[in-house]
Amino acid sequence: MVLARRMHKNAKRFSAAAGTVTALAVGGTLLLTPSASAADQPTIRQLVEACNTTSSFCRFHPQKLESYIGPNHQVGATVYNCGTGDGEFGVGGQDTTGSSDSVGVAITTSAGFEGVFEVAFETSYNHTWERSHTDTVEYKKHLEPGQKGWIERGTAKQKVTGWYEIQFKKRYYGHFDWYVYNYTESGFDTSHPSAGYTNLKSAPMTATERQQHCNR
Repeated sequence: MVLARRMHKNAKRFSAAAGTVTALAVGGTLLLTPSASAADQPTIRQLVEACNTTSSFCRFHPQKLESYIGPNHQVGATVYNCGTGDGEFGVGGQDTTGSSDSVGVAITTSAGFEGVFEVAFETSYNHTWERSHTDTVEYKKHLEPGQKGWIERGTAKQKVTGWYEIQFKKRYYGHFDWYVYNYTESGFDTSHPSAGYTNLKSAPMTATERQQHCNR
């Protein structure tokens, strides 16, 4: 992820300058100052957190939307058949998928960029963005004596890549306008909610597991 800055002499030149920046972003050329030290410019996180809070203008420009399956993970607790006969055991529970971004900014009710991102996303792709989505994933699993059972799941997710355009009424680190490129955010795929997978798993208990869960 990179950021760029540009200072305009007056407000009348902004619209033309903004059009230039858009073209440069698409063409892959960035307005950078490689020789600047860290103290000469804000961090990416500072800029994103300023979006729609301390900034006078902020807009997110989506460029690419990707669907994918999230990492394999266990849902709910493992169950153990400590009896002497076969049985049907309930496995699973609630599975919550949150949002994450390439900056690591905490999403709070005061986060201005949250609304800016969601409006741009929904306008561009005609479906909603969920900051947190919870599914109830519960099944019955047949277990033989001495077996353990659990559920593994890969959740349907989506990732958006784009750039932020941020303006300030007063110079911020010496400049009125800043641009954050290659920003990404991922979350639950509301357009393909059933695209993931759920696997019911079983295996023999280890001696340690038998002692921990059955010898009580």
